[in-house]
Amino acid sequence: MPLKTAVEIMVSTMQDPTGPQSCGLKFWYAVGRFNREMSKHNNNLAGSRRFVESYPDVMRATIAFLTRKQPIADHISMLEHLQKCRCDTSDQDAYDILHSTTGYYDSRVFPKDKRMHTYTDTAIAFLVDCLVITLGNATPGKFRKAHSYRLDPATSRDSEQPAQLWPHGVKDLLPHGLADSLAGLDLWAADKHRGHHFLRLAGAIAHFYPAFGVEIMSQGPQFCLGLLRPAQHLSTAMDDYDKRHSYWKPSDRDPRFGVRLSYVLRFVSVLSSCDARPYVAMMGSAFAKQALLPVLLRGIGILALPEMTPYFAQELTDMSLVMAVINRKPQDARALPKKLTDPTGECFKALRLAHQGGCFNTKCLPKSDVVRDRQCAKCDLIRYCDKKCQTEAWRDPKFPHKAVCDKVKYLKETLGPEIWGCVVTPTPLFTITDFKTVCKQKKVDMKIVKEVGVHITCIQSSQICYRAMNRS
Repeated sequence: MPLKTAVEIMVSTMQDPTGPQSCGLKFWYAVGRFNREMSKHNNNLAGSRRFVESYPDVMRATIAFLTRKQPIADHISMLEHLQKCRCDTSDQDAYDILHSTTGYYDSRVFPKDKRMHTYTDTAIAFLVDCLVITLGNATPGKFRKAHSYRLDPATSRDSEQPAQLWPHGVKDLLPHGLADSLAGLDLWAADKHRGHHFLRLAGAIAHFYPAFGVEIMSQGPQFCLGLLRPAQHLSTAMDDYDKRHSYWKPSDRDPRFGVRLSYVLRFVSVLSSCDARPYVAMMGSAFAKQALLPVLLRGIGILALPEMTPYFAQELTDMSLVMAVINRKPQDARALPKKLTDPTGECFKALRLAHQGGCFNTKCLPKSDVVRDRQCAKCDLIRYCDKKCQTEAWRDPKFPHKAVCDKVKYLKETLGPEIWGCVVTPTPLFTITDFKTVCKQKKVDMKIVKEVGVHITCIQSSQICYRAMNRS
């Protein structure tokens, strides 16, 4: 299948998913062809990112498809329509061209009973990845003004026609508007088996455009996307843990447990960084104690087991932080960073958290419309709202940036620019396991790795504590 044909199929299917030409199987093959082209750049994360960004028409069709508001009955009907192949088989050669490439498989998507469901689920999971990669590479609050030249796979050269990068404005980011986009995305997030992927997408949007996260929290504690969906998917993860086989081993790559936990808790963490006041109001509500607190207690009980903490130390910390806010006991968060059991994994997650933005001044109460793009010139990682926050953070009495700046710079220089780019960019192409491997290969001082991870995590927990106590 030519790449151009694959792109046309992807875009047309998402623009008219109930049309006579829409077919989930053909869509899956098209995504597989697109992914195969992207995989040629997998040894260079910047190249993969550039490839994705050079197809803004795919990004626009995907975000419009996943945020389209419609009645739940129509949403279900649309999905059922995609499960049936209606392609013309009278011309077998033409049929084979559209169905002969390799489809896309994803270990994070656990197969359902129906194979066609798995085809569409894996295709959409990949497209969610593309959106997350694109938004993760953008400075929060800054829309794209530049154009990109698409790479021609036949010549490996840039095409002559530039394309406007996505997103270049609020309307481009959320084509259906803020309120309708929330309703549309919640239709996907409601899915028991796959909904956590769409919470991940919601978190990526909210991180880039904090007003999206503020809108979620401002709808009230009973708004599904705010509390109910996270509670639902965390509960599903615990249920699958309880049903585990005797040969099951803890893994952050387990699609039914580890992946769910990571995506849901990252979404909740992003909401806390959008605006402290609505976050604390939502988490401090009676409904949060009713809907989310029991799930967190159940999860903490599981993750605190000796065989689980080496794999899920960050998730245990994240759950405990949320529980501290729900119980209105922010002081409980202070001791959490001392309990880190996987320092390498914690450092990896902390570096990604820092690179994605957010002011790292523990005494900062950011507003939702603040663009946090000022980086420390020395370590080129930690960000601040402005010069004032940067100065305060450098001299912070408990967690001064000057104590960790040289250590971050050491990690960056030791790992090298290519691997460093993989470390700090949110992508499933480079995991904690990969990070541990390269640290060993590069003979990185693991004491420094631990110190950086603990320092950044301490700042995160101290911010939550400070913001909760100063919410009024």
